Amino acid sequence: MKRSVAAWLLVGLSLGVPQLGRGDVCDPSPCENGGICLSDLAGDSYSCECPEGFTDPNCSSVVEVGPCIPNPCHNGGTCEISEAYRGDTFIGYVCKCPGGFNGIHCQHNINECEAEPCKNGGICTDLVANYSCECPGEFMGRNCQYKCSGPLGIEGGIISNQQITASSTHRALFGLQKWYPYYARLNKKGLINAWTAAENDRWPWIQINLQRKMRVTGVITQGAKRIGSPEYIKSYKIAYSNDGKSWAMYKVKGTNEDVVFRGNVDNNTPYANSFTPPIKAQYVRLYPQVCRRHCTLRMELLGCELSGCSEPLGMKSGHIQDYQITASSIFKTLNMDMFSWEPRKARLDKQGKVNAWTSGHNDQSQWLQVDLLVPTKVTGIITQGAKDFGHVQFVGSYKLAYSNDGEHWTVYQDDKQRKDKVFQGNFDNDTHRKNVINPPIYARHIRILPWSWYGRITLRSELLGCTEEE
Repeated sequence: MKRSVAAWLLVGLSLGVPQLGRGDVCDPSPCENGGICLSDLAGDSYSCECPEGFTDPNCSSVVEVGPCIPNPCHNGGTCEISEAYRGDTFIGYVCKCPGGFNGIHCQHNINECEAEPCKNGGICTDLVANYSCECPGEFMGRNCQYKCSGPLGIEGGIISNQQITASSTHRALFGLQKWYPYYARLNKKGLINAWTAAENDRWPWIQINLQRKMRVTGVITQGAKRIGSPEYIKSYKIAYSNDGKSWAMYKVKGTNEDVVFRGNVDNNTPYANSFTPPIKAQYVRLYPQVCRRHCTLRMELLGCELSGCSEPLGMKSGHIQDYQITASSIFKTLNMDMFSWEPRKARLDKQGKVNAWTSGHNDQSQWLQVDLLVPTKVTGIITQGAKDFGHVQFVGSYKLAYSNDGEHWTVYQDDKQRKDKVFQGNFDNDTHRKNVINPPIYARHIRILPWSWYGRITLRSELLGCTEEE
């Protein structure tokens, strides 16, 4: 059936009205700077195709262009505009490379090991923009610059009797002679001068509790004579623990095989073994493997605090010279110059008739001062008393003060109590007493301020720390 022209016009109008109502998302065009608008099939959304030099959804942002955009430098290098040429070609930029990289575009990792940064036999491994040093047992620090091989105090007495235990004790002469574990101190003298395990002890051991986790880098062993007969440990193993309950044996590196250390060949000559890698533990236990007659031992552990900064600064060795040690006053026995107890004699383990500093007055205004010449990190102190013609004398407690100019002094404070810290001193004239200074002191001048004493104020000492920082 034919429709009239008017009918067709009405149909067309009715269909066209809603389409004109929807409109076109690209009319007018939302794209700026000559961008071409493209709508999706449904006509609900659009995207802009931007001409070169413009960006963003509507082509509204100008794209910066130049030799440094995009950045041609790798590994975090900074691009700088420069009238630079490579051969005959103008490139217009240079790359400033961060540490550890080089090359035109900072594309090459520098081999830091070529500069041989590891000291004292350390093995260098090159890393990305870095390096690491594998240090021999007695050294530590980023560049193996710290020596960590000082005696930990078995011989000197810093390690007390209670810290040395064993699986058993040998009793001789009907039980009258007892060779206790705390006699196992290197170079100990006397009739009973070592530890000996009981004869029926099939798996003997001796154990040192260091009271806190420390870095142990070696051990010195020594035998002894018992009833005139040389006795010593020919070989041994080492175990370590942080709680005294769970133990690990020291192994051959990269294997599950226990290290069997060589021991002594006679009763008196000390023999040292080093631990590479070092042991980091609170407890160290020595297991004798082969013994001559009986398992008899004197010993010392070597190492340092975990920080590595606890080496003697030179009172005992003489590295700190006489003129660097001064005091508030000086005592003279019988008022004679030949018995003058001068500050320069206040050196740990100093021997002789007059072998320490004694103050001329017994009061709390006395002091012993050490000038370290340069600001130094001081992490510990060892003190010791002395005898004046048979009279036992020592400092029972003390404070510390420090200064960088020798004029303005600060007394070391207890962090928790916020008052002057009083350090525990000695109980006799000969035993070493070590105190850790934590946090450490950074200063050139150190003063020991005696706070209590027995007899007269009498002191031998050593400062511990290091003169360089990583």
